[in-house]
Amino acid sequence: MTGAGVTGAGSSPLVEDFLSGDGKRVLSAVWTVFRTRDPAVLAPVSQALPAIEKATADADLGGAFVSNNANLVHALDRIKLFAQGRCLCAAYRSHQFYDVEKEEAQRHVRVVETVPNDRQWVPDRICECLGCGKRFQVEQGEYHYPWWKWTELKAPKTIV
Repeated sequence: MTGAGVTGAGSSPLVEDFLSGDGKRVLSAVWTVFRTRDPAVLAPVSQALPAIEKATADADLGGAFVSNNANLVHALDRIKLFAQGRCLCAAYRSHQFYDVEKEEAQRHVRVVETVPNDRQWVPDRICECLGCGKRFQVEQGEYHYPWWKWTELKAPKTIV
């Protein structure tokens, strides 16, 4: 048996990082979950989710302007989306650290258009999810750190 009651058969190095109690390992696991859509990586974490939630419930992960605990909660929400069979682009709207360029480099989205934004230095990008085809208008801003606001665009109505 490994971690908090999780058997080795359903475990993975990522699960072990979440269960370790070591803040650095937990944060590394959080950022791995943010970056991947690979079912082989996410499935073991999904299976161990109750143990992970229990093991990380009282974690103090620090953070400067944004709590790393908020990032942990978001990563666990992403795992829940995966477990429900939903496209992980559904997570974009609820977190401000999905960098368009990184998402495009990882082949999660493609930028299909840019739109001027008078409130920002950078034009908004229209992105299409390569997993499900949903489109988002993404505003990039900056205060103490860069942030991205993903707004889902309504699908155009088809004429029959």
